[in-house]
Amino acid sequence: MCRFRMLPGLPPYGPFPEQFSSTGRGQHREGLVVEFLPEGADNWVGNFQRGLTAYDRVLNVPRSNRIIVVAGGQAYELDPVTRTCERTFGAQIMQAWSIEDVLVFSNGLWMEAMGCSGLKWRSRRISWDGFRSLRLEGGKISGESWSPGDDEWKPFSLSIATGEVEGGSYPTELPQ
Repeated sequence: MCRFRMLPGLPPYGPFPEQFSSTGRGQHREGLVVEFLPEGADNWVGNFQRGLTAYDRVLNVPRSNRIIVVAGGQAYELDPVTRTCERTFGAQIMQAWSIEDVLVFSNGLWMEAMGCSGLKWRSRRISWDGFRSLRLEGGKISGESWSPGDDEWKPFSLSIATGEVEGGSYPTELPQ
């Protein structure tokens, strides 16, 4: 497990921060700035270019030495000791949870879980456009998903263990 802290901006002193971008663009523009304090290695600062949402979060991957940085919905999976980005994903992540041995990510349409060995499951599409009233209870994530045809919110629940979904607003017979 690596310690870290989000900074309010780029530090005006010290070494240049490591630059991370999922597209290769914007690497010299301030993004989400995070200082890493890995055990057995030098502290360092990373500058992560943002995706398409306002959601920022940093999470330790359970039972692993890796970190997930979510900068404006764009996720970066990295090794904080070697300062290398192993992969990027998301771009539209709106919420993330660390639940026991998995990390669960939501983009407002579906959810997916990641464990120490990578992707564990990806749910079917649950919503046409967004979730609200999300809550964790009894091994499930429950909430409401938007249905534009009915102009209403419809309940759903998702098993954290399997990614199986009950309910939701997106019809199961439509392509995912």
